[in-house]
Amino acid sequence: MGAEIGVALPVREYSMLYPTDAAAPLISLARKVEELRFDSVWVGDSFVTRPRLEPLALLGAISMVTEDVTIGTAALTAVLREPKALAHAITTLDQLSNGRLKMGLGMGEPLPVNNESDLVPMSYTERITRVDEMVRAFKTVWEGREGDLKGQYYNLDELRQQGPPKTQGGPGIYLASNGKPKAVRRTAEMYDGWMPVHIDAEGYRHSLGQIREHAKNFGRNPDDIRPTMYINVNIGQDTASGEAALNDYTTRYYQLPQTTMSNYQNYFGGTEKGLVEHLREFIEAGCRHIILRINTFTDYDDMLRVIGENVVPAIHEIEVD
Repeated sequence: MGAEIGVALPVREYSMLYPTDAAAPLISLARKVEELRFDSVWVGDSFVTRPRLEPLALLGAISMVTEDVTIGTAALTAVLREPKALAHAITTLDQLSNGRLKMGLGMGEPLPVNNESDLVPMSYTERITRVDEMVRAFKTVWEGREGDLKGQYYNLDELRQQGPPKTQGGPGIYLASNGKPKAVRRTAEMYDGWMPVHIDAEGYRHSLGQIREHAKNFGRNPDDIRPTMYINVNIGQDTASGEAALNDYTTRYYQLPQTTMSNYQNYFGGTEKGLVEHLREFIEAGCRHIILRINTFTDYDDMLRVIGENVVPAIHEIEVD
């Protein structure tokens, strides 16, 4: 089987365009993603800086109208949630989706226009520690292991009173990060997948190699860690038109040019053939699941169809080990 490819739905964009009516078209769009034979559908998270529909509730609705496609968060700012309530929501959603759930978790590291992290009353280092602590507790309970659930920040003994997830051991939890050494070690030690948002192909190859080496040192099978990536894209008639459209998008969405945003996220603008070749570089570097965020306010349906018809089959045909 070749690499997999999915779509991050335009939850924020639709919330901007249709403030009180975003849910129904997003659910219809999720069905379309599955019809076009994408492998996954994802939703983002932000309820302060760039408000949108709540991701877990939205995924619950999506799970009811899709059958096979993986559903997930890309990415959820876990530290903004109370851990026991979050675990309860995750296990419920895993049952609703019949085990199709993957949870990408981020730390809320600020983009240049993101003030959400300033509203979290803790340091960035503390956010990392809190998220790892809750994930470790989730896994202890979901895997049926004994162990103390009292940590530095939380007492999560009550997790043992909650119902189990559908997926044995719990749904996959991916760390949304880049290739920094601490994130590499955290991924290797306890996460089920790696989801970088700003990295080139060579950096991807290097960091993934480190993750796999660290995983062995932690006594884990490196193949149990799913290598993914997240990239913003716009399809045009040529590179110039695709990049111009990206710039129009980021200027409207972030009030910043695409050249600035490229310092924080992966971007590609160009033809569908060019996108396949660009993604091939990451697949050859070890990526096995690509998440596309289509950057447009005006041509979303057409662009989704073009990618579904011309990019998805090509990615599926790329042979991987």
